Amino acid sequence: MKTLFNFSLILFILMGVSIKSDAQNQIEIVIVGSAHDNSKSTQDFQSIINKLKNFKPDMVFGEYLPPADYATLPEDHWAKKAFRKGHDYLEKLNPGEVKNLSSKIAKDKKALSSFAYYHKTRMNLAVNYAKNWDRGNADYQIFLLENDMKSRFGKEEMATYTKMFGMTDSLKKAGLYRPGSEYAKIYFPLIYQLKQDQIYNMDCQTYDKPWGIAWGKMDSAYKVMIKTAKADTTSAEAATVKAMDKYWAFTEEESKIFNADPYAGMNSEKYGRVDEAWNLYGGRHFYGYAGFPTALLKDMVAPWLLRNEAMCKNIVDQAMAKNAKRVVVGVGASHRIFMEEILSKNPNIKIINYNDLK
Repeated sequence: MKTLFNFSLILFILMGVSIKSDAQNQIEIVIVGSAHDNSKSTQDFQSIINKLKNFKPDMVFGEYLPPADYATLPEDHWAKKAFRKGHDYLEKLNPGEVKNLSSKIAKDKKALSSFAYYHKTRMNLAVNYAKNWDRGNADYQIFLLENDMKSRFGKEEMATYTKMFGMTDSLKKAGLYRPGSEYAKIYFPLIYQLKQDQIYNMDCQTYDKPWGIAWGKMDSAYKVMIKTAKADTTSAEAATVKAMDKYWAFTEEESKIFNADPYAGMNSEKYGRVDEAWNLYGGRHFYGYAGFPTALLKDMVAPWLLRNEAMCKNIVDQAMAKNAKRVVVGVGASHRIFMEEILSKNPNIKIINYNDLK
């Protein structure tokens, strides 16, 4: 009996060590629900940066498409058209093929890691990222040039910069410099203050076409439901619409709290639920409600989930390849609740809410 007890105790201790070890090996991920347009915000963005900086992330991800994925998209895809404008703008100012593009990018990054103020090197790096269809890092380098390096340029460097990039307004029109974006306000300054040299891309547009088709069908059915509810306030549809209005409403006090700190609000539990309802015509909560087009919403949610699953896979694969321990992901607020649900099922991942950061 004593031998059996000792064996059980040893086994329990070993299991405890294993459990502790697994927990220690988890990648901690903060998904930061973000606004794409912060141009009119009065938020204290440095306080957000400080919270994320104190987390000490090894990697910072953005909702940018991986370079290789652009080649798989049709020419009329919105994401390809959006970056082609900037890509072609820089290509026109800086024509010609760069041999061994990836090697040149790696060489320039290494040079800048030893001295950040090789301005011509950074200019070349920004252009080469664009030539390589890496929008996230082209944007990042142009942000640094515009915000932190330009004021240090000598006369010849300014002439070179103008020749290679044009004026600031032209960069804005080309979509290469977006001072109101979440990247310019939070994630690019965060990366720079962390002394890291790049943003990691994690978006997926593989499921955009079926998403668009399903969205159109759901939108039409939703409008029919609203019309029926207005025509007959005693109908089942009217009861469902009333329930939806109540579900996604904010109280006056909740609105005050949200407006005082929108990023804390966007990353709260309630906002995650409400945002889903706003963006998905009521969301999964209303599956099965009378008069609600449940089947059509399920068809719409399916490609949305596939996109978010692919985004999560892109994050995890890259984080594991880099042996990262802590990761920050800046993403549109509507993705957060889905990505947290998906990643929380992975035993190698520990989700940390932005609002729990110190």
